[in-house]
Amino acid sequence: MRRAFTGPFWVLLVFGLLLLLTTAVYVNTYIQSARNEGGRSPLSTIALTRILIWPAIFLAESLVYWLIRRRNRFRALSWAHCVIFMLAFLLNILFSAILIFHYRMVAVAETRVNRQIMMHEQQYFFWGLVIVAHLAFFAVLANCLRNPGPDREDGGQENLLDDVVL
Repeated sequence: MRRAFTGPFWVLLVFGLLLLLTTAVYVNTYIQSARNEGGRSPLSTIALTRILIWPAIFLAESLVYWLIRRRNRFRALSWAHCVIFMLAFLLNILFSAILIFHYRMVAVAETRVNRQIMMHEQQYFFWGLVIVAHLAFFAVLANCLRNPGPDREDGGQENLLDDVVL
């Protein structure tokens, strides 16, 4: 019996739950601070959807890895997907921190244009990593859900005339 491969499931599940927890704390803090100023919640349904979509994607992908855990022979590609996808989020946070510290030392006149350029570069890098990670994910899915060819007993090449009766 082949041992199940559950590593990417656990990694994506833990990261998705951490992302969900930090998002919940952020939303709760935002709602509490905004309710003190006014009576209505400032978050619309669209804003909540945009905030909660990334934890939902992480949790859905971990569920997919759980479903294909016995058929997944492409472990390196699975780990590449997990690492690149998490790296996209962690580097996005790191770049934001670097930008905050960098623009404290730059003159005010240069700040606006430079900040816009850096934000565009940050977003291009983030979305590039997300696309590469999902290409790896789709390759894992395509390879795992593909029907394996019939195994031959003799181990040789298939002859076209094997089925012809003379």
